[in-house]
Amino acid sequence: MRSSLPIRCSVLLVCFAVAPCMGPVSASAQVPTPVSVLGHNAGDDFYLADYEDTIKYFHALAAASDKIKMFTVGKSTEGRDIEIAVISSAANLARLDETKQIAGRLAHATDLNDDQAKELARTSKIIVHIDGGLHSSEVAGTQHTIALAYKLLSTQGDPEIDAILDNVILVLWPTLNPDGQDMVVHWYRQNLGTKYEVSPLPYLYQDYVGHDNNRDGYMLNMKEEQVVTKTQLEYSPEIFYCQHQTAPSPARIWIPPFSDPISSNISPYVRSWLNVIGTNMAAYLDAHHMPGAISESRFDNWYAGFTDWAHVFRNEISFFTETALYEYATPHFYTVNDFPRNYQDLRALTMYTTPWEGGWWRLKDAVDYMIGGSMSVLDLAAKNRETLLYNRYQAARDNIEHFRKEPPFAYVIGAKQTDLPEAGQLAQLMIENGLDVYASQAGFTANGVDYPAGSWVIPMDQPFSALAKELFERQRYPDALEGGTSKAIDLPYDVTGWTLPLQMGVNVDAVTDPLTSDQRAKLTKIDAVRLPAASVEGAGAVFAVSHKANASFQLVNDALKQGATVSLAEDPVKTPEGTETGAFLISGLSRSAVESLTGKYFVPAVGASAPQHTLAIRKARVGLYRPWDPAIDEGWTRWILENYGFEPKSIYNADIRSANLRSRYDAIILPDMSGRQLTDGYKIGVVPGQYAGGLGEDGIDNVREFVREGGTLIAFNRAASAIIPLLSLPVQNVIEGARSDKFFCSGALLRVETDHPDLPVNFGLSDSPVVMFQNGPAFEPLPGFHGAVLAHYPRETDPLESGLLLHPEAIEGKAAAVELAYGQGRILLFGFKPQFRGQSHATYKYFFNELYSFEHPPLPAEPVAAPVQKAPAEAPPAPARAAHQPSEAPRGPDR
Repeated sequence: MRSSLPIRCSVLLVCFAVAPCMGPVSASAQVPTPVSVLGHNAGDDFYLADYEDTIKYFHALAAASDKIKMFTVGKSTEGRDIEIAVISSAANLARLDETKQIAGRLAHATDLNDDQAKELARTSKIIVHIDGGLHSSEVAGTQHTIALAYKLLSTQGDPEIDAILDNVILVLWPTLNPDGQDMVVHWYRQNLGTKYEVSPLPYLYQDYVGHDNNRDGYMLNMKEEQVVTKTQLEYSPEIFYCQHQTAPSPARIWIPPFSDPISSNISPYVRSWLNVIGTNMAAYLDAHHMPGAISESRFDNWYAGFTDWAHVFRNEISFFTETALYEYATPHFYTVNDFPRNYQDLRALTMYTTPWEGGWWRLKDAVDYMIGGSMSVLDLAAKNRETLLYNRYQAARDNIEHFRKEPPFAYVIGAKQTDLPEAGQLAQLMIENGLDVYASQAGFTANGVDYPAGSWVIPMDQPFSALAKELFERQRYPDALEGGTSKAIDLPYDVTGWTLPLQMGVNVDAVTDPLTSDQRAKLTKIDAVRLPAASVEGAGAVFAVSHKANASFQLVNDALKQGATVSLAEDPVKTPEGTETGAFLISGLSRSAVESLTGKYFVPAVGASAPQHTLAIRKARVGLYRPWDPAIDEGWTRWILENYGFEPKSIYNADIRSANLRSRYDAIILPDMSGRQLTDGYKIGVVPGQYAGGLGEDGIDNVREFVREGGTLIAFNRAASAIIPLLSLPVQNVIEGARSDKFFCSGALLRVETDHPDLPVNFGLSDSPVVMFQNGPAFEPLPGFHGAVLAHYPRETDPLESGLLLHPEAIEGKAAAVELAYGQGRILLFGFKPQFRGQSHATYKYFFNELYSFEHPPLPAEPVAAPVQKAPAEAPPAPARAAHQPSEAPRGPDR
């Protein structure tokens, strides 16, 4: 369980039938219409049902029909019940548990031979997942679930629907994001009929990650994604269909097939059925007079972390569609002149066979197209039930057999790690993704290495092991883009490399020889990771804790909260991990209090005498800029800081435009965002006045004054590049405005080399960390630079570790992170995302280290690049400093 590991919270899957609580249901009871319950039909102009309305209607259906049952499967981030509807014939619902069990056996190929699997496929029903989406501003999805449920339950004597109810068990999620549905609907309602009727929501529609809730598919950081995955593992659906908006203009709906590339770790049964589903959907839509379906276009599925895609590595046919959207429930009229020029001739294309000719586009149209897509999938599932079920078994069987013959035969996460809690968290993540994980006993050996007892082993001869391979291996994006072809402008759609061991700083070994019976005898399957108990060793009133474990920051922040005195060792001291400079030294707490903390966070300590040279620290007052033009990176940063006990305070435009920031904050973080988001935000008239604008000139002046007075400013990725001219910093972004034929990296893992490991900002980091580079800057100091390069890209060596990087020579030897003295304060610029989507754990320390206040040592002199390009306008900072008191890449257009 997550409670056995630091940071991540346990999410329990609660499944109980709601409908039986309402008393017996008559099969002949009249199914209520949406308008009879809600006062509106799904898709009405200017009307959106919120989550409470939606669930109210589904409960009314469950009270009237024996073909639907409601289940609560978990809690949202804000504490709402997440409910699902299961729809099928009454006979099928009576055997739901049996059908789930059979689906699980086929999905795992458990104790089955081919003949037995064929018989189960012949006699069982197929489970299909359809949902109302998770991007809450894409409003038609949730409304379509109301209409779809009503259609299935109210239609009488229709052979298509009868066949669906007889053969399919539909697991219908009204939404994957209840909190966001309410946020968006309530925002629309309050602005309806005003000039702000179609104004964008000025905050993230999932408390922490907004649009990135569809980027959390394997990491499972958010509660909603934990619930979705756990429910998928319980129901084992053959198909997972997620609704999205918006289609590429002028198409009315985007459908599979996807653009290349696609991972070879996906079963060929899944890959081929994805294409079949798309072509079948196109034909279905045409047959029902719904023109404008397009395929391929800009959507690839290379990134493994999409919530609506990660299930393919568990052999589910998992996909999405994108239906056209104007804004909310407000209709809009389109003429051909509104179309992109290359589509104005209304010419049919191979992947756009029936062009849309324009006209009114209403919410009802989007709902109808979504119902068409959903019905096509349900119809296909009903007609191909037996084949799909048997294919699910075949995919599992073939994967097991493949990894009995071909490497890797297993992955080993050794119990000897620089950061053991991180290693345990990675092993736990595999369990939560449905993989079998084993703990090793003493004497387990693989690849000639004797692993300590308690190491975690993932044998690959199991049904879902392709996911482990996808997450553990280095990604090599197909080389079709080599040389910076024009295709690089639109593709890749998302990041191209995500290798989790590299991101998390965990050593994982691929086993290259088959596991023997003796090796397997030394393995015990576990249902949850349990880290070894951590304690305090040695005598002394000062307790040394390693700086290398991320959980050490939780421990330290907890200790500070309890009144401890904490300092950093400037001299090498002994810790449980060895001898290191920068260890945390805790005093002022009893030994039993420290033992309680080590037990809580699984971080050991050593009692010792205080070294001669130390830096006393206190937790900084951290301000995190939170723009009204919402930045996803801000939400991720806030979530991470809260989990580690840094207690950040959100700084909005009005706060940052107020004077005397230094009196309120020690450190201010500018998360990744565009320069326009940072300075200008939403324009006046786009949103209500209180949400318009960005930092503005007053805000920039106040930030400048904040740093001059001794504050620490930390800027991530694009914000780091944007702040350079705003504060006239003597540093340049050497790839500013570079086209793809000069440099391209939409998201890849790059190796950097640490400079000045003796600086506190680099304490605990490795000599050559791997960072997530995603459309960020690379730096070069200019004359007047007073500071230090903290990390640089290798000289004469390609820094690429995983993903796609074109023209690495553009950043060869350039700085990846710099620290500048500025007046009495400091500015830190990171040309990457040190907290990327809650995944890049190994680089958290880059900014964690800056969130403590202490007397900082002088910065070293740094050589300056030549030739001189421009002199900075800012006056050189004072050479001596007072006490140090510190402290998105553009998302896809729709998906």
